[in-house]
Amino acid sequence: MATMLNGAAVMDAALLLIAGNETCPQPQTSEHLAAVEIMKLENIIILQNKVDLIKEAQASEHHKSISAFVKGKISTPYVWIFYSLEARYCR
Repeated sequence: MATMLNGAAVMDAALLLIAGNETCPQPQTSEHLAAVEIMKLENIIILQNKVDLIKEAQASEHHKSISAFVKGKISTPYVWIFYSLEARYCR
């Protein structure tokens, strides 16, 4: 964690990448969100990728689980992007 925080010291934004076909939170995702909290970053982008590998209803449930995971940890408004490289889809 210390190495990650030292490297992140010059950042003013964070990209939290969460795979749509995996449960949230994964251990590394929790660590990265903790780093965002410690650094008090105000510009956050949540990228939910691999949405082409799951059904729309599953993507919606996954979105809810991610929202619950970050609730109370990220106080500033954040950007949410749904992304699939294979399907060339971004929303």
